[in-house]
Parts: sequence; structure tokens; C-alpha cells
Amino acid sequence: MRIGVLGHGFIEWGGGLDFLRLIIGSLAATAQPVDVHLLMPTRGPRLAARRLLRGSWHAVKRLRAEPVGAARTPNACIVSEFVHSPHLRIESHEIDIGSGAIAAAARRLKLDAMLPSVQPLRLPPGLPWLGYIADFQHAHLPRFFSAEEIAARNRNFADMLQRAPAVIVNARAVAEDIRHFLPDHPAQVVPLPFSAAPNPAWFEWNDPPLAKYGITGPYFIICNQFWQHKDHLTAYRALARLSLNFPQVQLVCTGETSDFRNPEHFAMLCREAASLGIASRLHVLGLVPKRDQIALMRAAIAVVQPTLFEGGPGGGSVFDAVSMGISAIVSDVPVNLEIDEPTVSFFKASDEAALAAAMVDRLRSVPVPRAEPQQLLDAGQQRRRACGETLLNAVQALRRLQ
Repeated sequence: MRIGVLGHGFIEWGGGLDFLRLIIGSLAATAQPVDVHLLMPTRGPRLAARRLLRGSWHAVKRLRAEPVGAARTPNACIVSEFVHSPHLRIESHEIDIGSGAIAAAARRLKLDAMLPSVQPLRLPPGLPWLGYIADFQHAHLPRFFSAEEIAARNRNFADMLQRAPAVIVNARAVAEDIRHFLPDHPAQVVPLPFSAAPNPAWFEWNDPPLAKYGITGPYFIICNQFWQHKDHLTAYRALARLSLNFPQVQLVCTGETSDFRNPEHFAMLCREAASLGIASRLHVLGLVPKRDQIALMRAAIAVVQPTLFEGGPGGGSVFDAVSMGISAIVSDVPVNLEIDEPTVSFFKASDEAALAAAMVDRLRSVPVPRAEPQQLLDAGQQRRRACGETLLNAVQALRRLQ
């Protein structure tokens, strides 16, 4: 089977890159022969026009002293990473944005199916394609979105569910949200199984760069962007409570520090850290190389995930933690409760006392030896195989309907 994997809407941000890795790694794990063609939206007149328009709009917003989100530039590094995968035949192709460019690439490459698409496509009959809906955060946490953003997301999701023959989602919770918020649609909704799997290279990254980042004691770690819904504030307050009996314990945070929806959010967190008296035990590292992040996670007491909302169970940091056998303390929002792993424990979301208690429990408990690397690799491969078979079954069901 020849499958086109669409980079459109994914290659510009870290979570999107991780999702593409999941999709391709899952297809690689199945027993069926699959040729993957990675379609990269990095060249073409429509893309050039959109960049020009976006640049002009950002210039206008700056003149008005309005906040402007960070520019997202396609990360071409994933091309070489995917193309040189030892597990799967992958070819990469630079194409333009838009349904026309995607349809032309599908004809030229004789593709049997296309996935995943973040935008509703208009493709010729006989070419199955799977759409993708990330989450309904705007419906659960509308305070973090403008009225225009909410309306745009609602339109896009409704249109996707009308046009796409099938739509993949990262969790059963997202499928339930579709049933609740947009019940009338013809699309088949396909929840992907939890498929955490480690990169074999991660087991070679044993030396945490503690001196490099000024970390001097035992620590918990949060690996999230500093967006409002990630709820770093609860973790900061939990650390302050923890300091009464464990003054040596520190908190390390990695991730982008800007939130385009609320440019003042990170500054507020800095003020709160100073007010709580935890600034000296807080290490905000910003974006760090993946090698450093994984090594720091492996040396931490546990990964903390205080998030108020995720599109997939636990988000990326818990995904990586589970794959590596690293302990994680995770908020009990519904999507996170889909995780059934012995290394994961839960606390009541937005409750700093509950999080502090969970951190104390972890500090006082006898450390459980981690599984051997080969065990973790085998478990990850099994999860990925289940995910890949889910994808291929959805594609084959659509092909039978053609």
C-alpha cells in the first residue's frame, strides 16, 4: 500500500512533529508492506503568497501594538530523519499547500490513501483520505480563546466532519466530544490507541546536563510549553508547599515560555514564583535539545503534568515518560485517565495540595526499578503496531467503500 503522510499543519511545531513520528512509526510497526510518501508543504506559489500575506498582517498588528505570535517556519530537519528511518521505506516530496497540490501529488505518486489532514480537503473520488481533529479545548476552556478563534474552530471541525470520509483523533475523550458537540455528521471517527514508544537512541543519553543548567539537587520536571492551560501555577504552588518539609527539592521546567494568547502569562508566573519564595529552586530552561530533555527526565524524581486539558492522554511529556518507564504524576482530567500504566499516578487537577501530596508520596516511596531498555522497546513496538493496524484498517474500510 502506498500512503501519503501530510506534513501540512504539523511540521511547524514540536507537537506536530511528534504526531508525524507517531503516525509513521505506527505504520512501520505493522506486518503489512507499506510505502510512505511524506508530503512536505515547503514549496509553491500558494505557500509563498500565504507567507507574504501573513507577514503583512503581522506588520499591521505590530504597528497597532497588538501581540503577534511567534513565526512558525517549517522544520526541514524531519525530512532527513524520516527518510533515513531503518524501519520503513520513506520518500519525501516538497509540494505546495491546498487540495489541488495534494491531489496532483497523489496522482503523480499513485497513492492509495492520504492522512492525516488538519484541513477539510477537496480530493477526487476514489482517493481515500483521513482528516484529523486535535481536541475541543475551545469548548471546555473558552476563557483561553477569543470569540473569533472559537467560531473558526467550530466551522473547521464541522466542515471536516462533513467532508472527510473518516477522521482520526488522539483519544476516546475527543471522540466523545465529537458525539456531544457535533453529533450529526457522516464521517467515521477513529480514536487512536495510546501508543507511547521510545526512540532507541534515548537509552544512550544517560548523563543529565545538571551543571549546564545549574541544577544542584533532586528535582521534579515539567516538559510543557508555558501556555495557560498547562497550569504551571498549580505546580509552583505545590512546590511552595513541598518546601516546608523538603527544602532541597527543585522544579525544572522545559518548553517555550511564550503564550501568544496571553503574552503576559509567563511574566505573571515569574512574579508568582518570587512571591511564593521558590525562585531559587525553580529552573526554567526554555526550549532545550531533545537529548538534554530526555536525559533530564530520566534523572528526575518524576515528570509532573499539571495540565487542564490535552488532546491526547497525558500530552507529549507523559507520552515520552511512559515510553521510557519514567514515573509521572498527572492531573486527573478525563483524557489523562485513559492512561493505564503502572508508572503513572493521578492528582486532582488545579489542586496544589493534592499535587504536593502526590509529590511527597513519590519522595517517600521506595523507588521501583525501571524496566530494561529491551522490555520498553518491545512494549513500545506493541503499542505502535496496534496504532498502525488501526490506521490501516480505517484506510482499507474506506477503500472498500470506493
